[in-house]
Amino acid sequence: MDFPEEEVSELKTIAPNLSIAPEGGYTYIYISGLVLPNGCQPEIVDALLCSVPREGYNSRLFFSEKITGGPERNWNSTIRVLERNWFAISWQTQPGLRLAEILSIHLKALR
Repeated sequence: MDFPEEEVSELKTIAPNLSIAPEGGYTYIYISGLVLPNGCQPEIVDALLCSVPREGYNSRLFFSEKITGGPERNWNSTIRVLERNWFAISWQTQPGLRLAEILSIHLKALR
């Protein structure tokens, strides 16, 4: 899957260290060193953004570790991609959003 270059450039303003990572029939955006909202522990994690429908969600944001601090979260998915375990919370986005919008909405779940 190819992502529109203008959307990738826009996403880099939020998460500058990213790369494309195809695996298992999905094309993820691997984000190295994603800075999380204030109050989250850890403050910085690696993340995988899946911008297409998966597991009944319009998109998924997987974290390299479970996040603490802030509101209670329902950690409902663990996957193994790129030889690492990744964790996701139950959080829905709308369809048809740009990559930066998808990431921003997922990060709102941590506030």
